[in-house]
Amino acid sequence: MNDEQFEFLTDHDLEIFKVYNAGDYEKENLVLIANKDISSLYNYILVCMVERKDDGLPDYDKCRFLTFDDIELKKGDRVRIYTCKGEDHQETGVKTGKRYEVVYWNLYAPVWNIPLSSIEIMERGGSYSVMFGTI
Repeated sequence: MNDEQFEFLTDHDLEIFKVYNAGDYEKENLVLIANKDISSLYNYILVCMVERKDDGLPDYDKCRFLTFDDIELKKGDRVRIYTCKGEDHQETGVKTGKRYEVVYWNLYAPVWNIPLSSIEIMERGGSYSVMFGTI
């Protein structure tokens, strides 16, 4: 799977920017960009939704959910989410000069190489979701 498998469909408070190195457990990561100041990422849930091939309904055994700690973001800040295990930290982007909150999902296998998967961001108590669709 290449990095262009996911196509951006819509944007809100958090923009799903890009999946990098899909399928490579140690390097696979997803980047989100804050389109406005966000007082706490705790209010958001990231979902890797996987559909069953036979009927297109969610395959909940393969779906993954990530809740965030109480992290404040300013407009333009990035969140880099690695699938692998690691320690959360902050860093400055070498090319962008932007602040990155680096979060580790601590899963045991890559998730962005699963066929029929989509990415959603849901706001707790809200009703919007942001999705990538597979190409």
